[in-house]
Amino acid sequence: MNRSDRRVTGAFAAAAGLAMSAGALAQSADQVRAAVAEMMADAETRSSLLSAGDAGHDGAFFIAGDNFRLNIGGALQFRYIVSLRDDNNAPDDDFSNGFQANDTRINFGGTVHKDWAFFVEGKFDKEGGGFTLLDAYAAYAFANGVGLGWGQVKAPILREDMTSDFKQLAVDRAPSTDFMRHDRVKAIWLSYAAENWRTWVTFNSGANTDNTDFNAMSNADYAFSARVEFLFDGAWSQFADFTSPRGSDFGAMLGLAAHYQGPHNTPAFADVDTSVFLYSADLGLEGDGWNFFGSFIGRHIDADSFAGDAEFDDFSFVLQGGVMLTDAWELFGRFDALMLDDDRGTSEDFFPFLTVGVNHYFAGHAAKATLDLVYSFEKTGDLTGLGLLPNTDQGLLGDIEEGEVVLRAQFQLLF
Repeated sequence: MNRSDRRVTGAFAAAAGLAMSAGALAQSADQVRAAVAEMMADAETRSSLLSAGDAGHDGAFFIAGDNFRLNIGGALQFRYIVSLRDDNNAPDDDFSNGFQANDTRINFGGTVHKDWAFFVEGKFDKEGGGFTLLDAYAAYAFANGVGLGWGQVKAPILREDMTSDFKQLAVDRAPSTDFMRHDRVKAIWLSYAAENWRTWVTFNSGANTDNTDFNAMSNADYAFSARVEFLFDGAWSQFADFTSPRGSDFGAMLGLAAHYQGPHNTPAFADVDTSVFLYSADLGLEGDGWNFFGSFIGRHIDADSFAGDAEFDDFSFVLQGGVMLTDAWELFGRFDALMLDDDRGTSEDFFPFLTVGVNHYFAGHAAKATLDLVYSFEKTGDLTGLGLLPNTDQGLLGDIEEGEVVLRAQFQLLF
């Protein structure tokens, strides 16, 4: 019984008690009916006020009412990783293994006055447990498909990077993509979405500049990113991840993107002014229980300094696919490679990786277990010298010989 019902019941009980008392004999029946009617009206008013708001779970925990909505969510990824390398990687052991609380995060998002959207997400570091801001942005949706936003977000360049960490096909992104991606930026962006194509154009702070102040040395003086996607068949929602459940319709999407950032000019005599131009193309195909994804990334770096100038052209590609063996079990494989410029001075310039594994979906991505194996065909010690390894998210630590192997088991839960 809710509060309003108890008050109404109490009113009837009070009226009955008065009728049995001597004082109630002096009260007219009309007065009793008036008191009861007043209580009933009050109960209806309170019920109406309660129904104006709502709370519950419809894919996300939420509180809503009067064109306002707050979503509350979070996610957990827990891993066990085994790294196998040559025994000459002193002082490190050739066998490294252990648990990793890789990704623990909470987020808040929703709408204000219907057309204003916001999202804030933070993550607890896997080492030390410190809390770090990931995304924080606001956006306004116009009636004609145009959107305007600002804040700290993933740069809209690479589809693998833009896809949630919790909606990847394997335990993690392709190693070569991890080496090339620009991750988060602080940006202002304009977007447009139509039935069969959509685009983002941003003015931003440059690659990997999350959680930096406006005058940080890592910020570019100017940077621009743009991405356009074409939907040839299917629905946009199919390409929010890389998997495709049984019974899905065919879908095909092509993405093209580019990013340019200028140097951070400073009066320092010995600094290096570096500009970067990155470009990419990707294709996604999905069908009845199968999926395919392919991408190509190119990057031109121009570094000018008092000591001299240097230019590098690096490339990478990814080919991956998966098939549902049952409604819950998925088998997948991926081949990717990083191709470094010859002028990098490394003993190797072609670094291919093979990833194979299985997913088990208990409740879609909300409860999923993944087991995969990553194999490096070439020695990865040169990547350590470039600062690309060790990468404990990938499990790759660097090996002076070819054949580094990483075995990864992961369970994730989204709420």
